[in-house]
Amino acid sequence: MGGNAVICLRRVATPRVVFGLLLLLMASRADAQYFGRNKVEYADFSFRVLATEHFDIYHYAREEDAARIAARLAERWYSRFSRLLDHQFSERQILVLYGSQPEFSQTNVVSGLLSDTVGGVTESTRRRIVMPFAPTMGETDRVLGHELAHAFQFDISKQARASLTQPLWFVEGMAEYLARGRSDAEARLWLHDVVTGPGIPERERDASRKLSPYKYGHAFWAYVTERFGDEVIGKALRPSKRSQAKDRIRDATGVDLDTIFADWRTLAYAAVGTAPVHEGATATHPLPVGSSRHMQLGPALSPDGRQVVFFSERDQFALDLFLADASTGRVIRKIATTTANTRFDSLQPLRSAGSWSPDGRSFAFSAIRQGRPTLVLMDMAGRSRDREIPFNGLDQILTAAWSPDGRAFVLSALAGGFSNLYLYDIAEARLRQLTDDAYADLHPAWSPDGREIAFASDRFSSNLNTLQFGQNQLAFIDLRSGHVRPAMTNFAGASSVNPQWSADGRHLFFVGYLRDANQIFRLTVSNGDVRQMTSMPANVGGLTPTSPSLSAAREADVLAFTAYFTGKPQLAILDKNAALAVEDVPDAPLAPTPHPGPLAALLDDHLTGLAEPNEMSVTAYSPRLTLERIGQPYLSSGGGALGSFVRAGGSMLFGDVLGGRRLGTAIQVANRMRDVAFETRYLNQERRWNWGGLAELAPAVRRHRLNSIVERGQDTALVKQVDYLQRMQLRVAGLVAYPFSRGLRAEFTGGARHERFHRDRRSRVSSMNTGRILEEARVESSGGAPSTVAEFGAALVGDTTAFGPTGPLLGSRFRVEVTPAMGDMVYTSLLADYRRYVMPARPYTLAMRVLHSGRYGPDGNDSRLLPTFLGSRSLVRGHGFDARDCRPAQTEWCGGELLGTRMVVANLELRFPLLGIASRQLTYGRFPLDAFVFADGGIAWSDKTPGMFDPSLNTGRLRRSLISSVGFGIRTNAGGMPFEIGAVRANDGPTPGWSADFGFRTGF
Repeated sequence: MGGNAVICLRRVATPRVVFGLLLLLMASRADAQYFGRNKVEYADFSFRVLATEHFDIYHYAREEDAARIAARLAERWYSRFSRLLDHQFSERQILVLYGSQPEFSQTNVVSGLLSDTVGGVTESTRRRIVMPFAPTMGETDRVLGHELAHAFQFDISKQARASLTQPLWFVEGMAEYLARGRSDAEARLWLHDVVTGPGIPERERDASRKLSPYKYGHAFWAYVTERFGDEVIGKALRPSKRSQAKDRIRDATGVDLDTIFADWRTLAYAAVGTAPVHEGATATHPLPVGSSRHMQLGPALSPDGRQVVFFSERDQFALDLFLADASTGRVIRKIATTTANTRFDSLQPLRSAGSWSPDGRSFAFSAIRQGRPTLVLMDMAGRSRDREIPFNGLDQILTAAWSPDGRAFVLSALAGGFSNLYLYDIAEARLRQLTDDAYADLHPAWSPDGREIAFASDRFSSNLNTLQFGQNQLAFIDLRSGHVRPAMTNFAGASSVNPQWSADGRHLFFVGYLRDANQIFRLTVSNGDVRQMTSMPANVGGLTPTSPSLSAAREADVLAFTAYFTGKPQLAILDKNAALAVEDVPDAPLAPTPHPGPLAALLDDHLTGLAEPNEMSVTAYSPRLTLERIGQPYLSSGGGALGSFVRAGGSMLFGDVLGGRRLGTAIQVANRMRDVAFETRYLNQERRWNWGGLAELAPAVRRHRLNSIVERGQDTALVKQVDYLQRMQLRVAGLVAYPFSRGLRAEFTGGARHERFHRDRRSRVSSMNTGRILEEARVESSGGAPSTVAEFGAALVGDTTAFGPTGPLLGSRFRVEVTPAMGDMVYTSLLADYRRYVMPARPYTLAMRVLHSGRYGPDGNDSRLLPTFLGSRSLVRGHGFDARDCRPAQTEWCGGELLGTRMVVANLELRFPLLGIASRQLTYGRFPLDAFVFADGGIAWSDKTPGMFDPSLNTGRLRRSLISSVGFGIRTNAGGMPFEIGAVRANDGPTPGWSADFGFRTGF
């Protein structure tokens, strides 16, 4: 008999649960992924629960004092919002507090990785608020109000059975308005910068897409409530049947959204256009560092004023530290990065700025390394290794200033939720705390004589009894006595931050808020005289009100600062002696325009709702699993290759409050017992060592095809035979994972697997002369002897990749895994997968992969084990095929070059954004489009002939030849759904030639 056979490894209609549980339970955890960066729990948090009238506040002992202040603030916010929105929570509100941003990034309440830009999260499933303490209690208060506003939005929508799936400007802008009110300095600064910079788009849909949803939404809701009253907030959250934002706005106000937007836009331009412009404006200009599309933050001038270090996302992946020439703007080099690099967890670009040594040879900056705040001392000439100074007693270093003699640092740092000043002696490695209270102490700057330190603090404008927090103002602290005094009296009531000394110590330069603008001022220390140095259309500042934005050279008359010249902060250089003819600053700043209304009255009332300390109780936290989510139940029926079926199933996810323990379960029932499936997974991630377990019953089907030619008397017949081999797998397993860093982890698995098999063989014999069916048969039998094996695996996984919209663009990733199995079968599975992404020229990424997978040992070729199919789209593209592609009379194993128990694959791909070719930038536009050109190659082999897959099919000779393909295509990402379409040319194999290829996937 001459013949050929094909094994098709595509899954056919199989009665198996579509387990969305994996995505819900573990997909965002790196220890449950093939690759993925790790969320590392560096600290061992021992949480306790502080209970108030409406809140359960989860915190740890180190932040107890700060948590009690936050508890009082939370109750005050609840009192405000419940009265304004006429709503009471249906359940107690959960609030999870962390002492700093680095500790917050380790939370398990939110399963994904959190960037430095995230100041708090309110998740909708259980309405939990999780947030860190900010550098100032005033900012913490505002963030808490913002997040609690989200909690009210979720609870009102839930009780009203209305969806809160609205544009970000609608949801986030409303929360900003509720937390800040109408008259807010940040909002006015933003509106001024937008109007005088990039401008407000003429259409609302363009504005909502191009402008910050927080800032634009805040300004828009402030206008809407001022025009129609604060009651429109509650109306918009309790909509009629129509649920789109434009319908909610019209129902709440009686005016359509586009009309309101046009009126607001006109008013915004009129308000900014009539703002006073002061004479004597300094002729500053942005430092030409790269494109105006990129922002620059946290400047630090060298002592001679010739060089400047700053943060920028000019490489378009992260905010990195760069060194540039201060006179020309030429970037000399990048000195620190977190892109494709695991040395630092974070460079803290939003809150920090570095400091040069007095001799200009070294540069110090704060970072987070292995979860600990670290001061990095870098030799700028590169002659020696960087020195790293970890601070175990601190939570986060905000800014550091080098002493004039180079022997010490003064630090502004967070510990236990409060920012204070610390003195660190380099030689003695000794840390001394200078201030110790709940007031904010920021931006320290050492006087040239080393006797005192200037800093910004809210201690002169805040009341800790009523928890009323005022503006940051300049202060001095004497290092010998520890006495703190205000730096000036004629700037009271206005914000003044970021002090910088002149070389002679006679003056302080600072950033002040006056007449609805942030500008640079000069204080004469001896007599308190304040003069305005700049009067620009652009506001001076960073991304937050307390971001460092001003630097003065120690030995030169040069200032560097960041201002919103093009709608985002950019560097500018200023002569210290310029523009000092500007008129003196008046004794008191202009009072803000009053904005009456219910919300304004509530925000001005600092006593109502403020919880008393004796009304709180503390208990230890005891983890308890409760239901978090129920998957969508389903019921389906139909027919397929295995006959008719009826299936029903569902899933549930349980978890504790802090997300440290999660249990998921899913089940499917069917009309045949062998089609029943279930899965249960448990994951414990309370400590750095993560562990979990799995139990599952999972049926699966694989299909074998055999076409052969036989002689039937005087007739030649074609025999088509299809085998459906169903596997019933019962598996229990355990997982332990240890992350060494965000980019490297070890995984260990162990468990047992029992499999039973059922074979359904169908054959048809037909005449090749007449096409008449001569015979049909169906035989059901055992698909092989049951098997039970124990498996133990170990893997080392690394991932430092930086992603674009459709796949990795920079970095590397690898996985090396060994899994021995013993029992009824003995074999060892090996896996080695290495991928590298380099950018030889912007914006082109060269992606490379080398992969080996194989089973070794006496039973590695057992017919009960699934072979590798090399023609998978994830391996070698363009080589998928069916038995119909094979010639019935050929004597070789058709498609044999695609099958085996071992394989080696190599892939090379050039990918680039179509819109970025001309600009040589990673430019994507509204809908990202990446083009790619690729070449794939691979080889699969085994120790035995094809009979290893089914002994009855041992009819041919297995080829071991290299297969390859080339092609091109386009990838896009629409709403988080990656999709690609391309053309592939298979150079060999059973179906050589060009073919179309498309699918929902990212680049490898």
